[in-house]
Amino acid sequence: MSGSRYAYLVADLRTGAVVDELPLHGVSFGTVLNDAGEFRGMLAIGDRRIGIREPQRVTEPGRTALYVARDGVLVWGGVIWTIKYSSPDRTLEIGAAGFLSYFDRRRVLPATYDPARDDVATLVTTYTDVEQAQIARSLIRTAQAHPGGDIGVQVDPVTPSQVAGRPRSLTYPGSQLKSVGEALRELAALDGGPDFLIDVTFGPAGRPMRRLQVGEPQLGQDGSPHLWEYGANLVSYTWPWDGASMANRVYAVGAGGDAGQLIEVADDALRLGAGWPLAEAEVSHVDVADRGLLGSIASAQLSTVAGPVVLPELVVRADREPVLGSYQVGDHAQVVVKDGFFPGGKEFRVRILGIEVTPGNDAGEELVALTVSPVREELS
Repeated sequence: MSGSRYAYLVADLRTGAVVDELPLHGVSFGTVLNDAGEFRGMLAIGDRRIGIREPQRVTEPGRTALYVARDGVLVWGGVIWTIKYSSPDRTLEIGAAGFLSYFDRRRVLPATYDPARDDVATLVTTYTDVEQAQIARSLIRTAQAHPGGDIGVQVDPVTPSQVAGRPRSLTYPGSQLKSVGEALRELAALDGGPDFLIDVTFGPAGRPMRRLQVGEPQLGQDGSPHLWEYGANLVSYTWPWDGASMANRVYAVGAGGDAGQLIEVADDALRLGAGWPLAEAEVSHVDVADRGLLGSIASAQLSTVAGPVVLPELVVRADREPVLGSYQVGDHAQVVVKDGFFPGGKEFRVRILGIEVTPGNDAGEELVALTVSPVREELS
């Protein structure tokens, strides 16, 4: 049984003003590093607590923000994109996604763009030797500078280490109509690319705030890693070891075609020299015309597929230290296991890449499923 109190707040997407609190049930929600997590929940229309309200108005898709607060701490925020009412059940199903999903519906175009004056195909947004975290910030700032495009995402300040960080040269032709969300994901996916997260917190006046955080290049907590131990705050785990997608040579395919096709290659010479058979894979980025950038993409992909990996799946207690709300995607965790599979004990360190929460309503157990970074076992 969950002893925590959850509150589900709805607000105007553009102004941020909270308009109501909804008594939802059947809820699940998730946060993903460098991506938009999702939310699902049900609203009982016959509930007396909402008898005087207009649920179809306060949950209007595309213009309503939704926040999840746990014991007074905001743990999720995003945009309602779908609602579906079922008359036999008298329930309204609500579907939402993190605030990054809004920027999937925005395009990388100059802030000065005027649809009545400009030809989109002739516009170009260019960054030349600009620090990569600054590019991420600029993409959000520029998107919010367009008339009607400001949803109040605050951009975190530049840190001293980011001033002298990693410069990138990137070009976004208007003819591609690339979404801001896609541009951010591609930037994060580069070798050494910056993590990013649009998270939420209560401001000084108790009003929800949305903010963009950008890593240096990684996001994560200061100090010691969070600790989960099987049999205590770690409820269960799985240990899948997968070599089906491994490769020790990666081809990154860029712009061009036929004999003029740009292709950069990254090899894992160490593993090939140790006797592993050659395994090849490719990744396509046909809009990339810069060989240096393409090589960075190949190296980044190789680092994720260079050998069989363990992809642990962890289910943890939300009500035991570290409690839900005290950790975030990007943080590091130390996991301790000792059982029949690891009779001698096993400790490993991972990064939290995704958090999926099931509040449990009034009768269910409040659990959190953690998606974590791969664990590389020692290989022969």
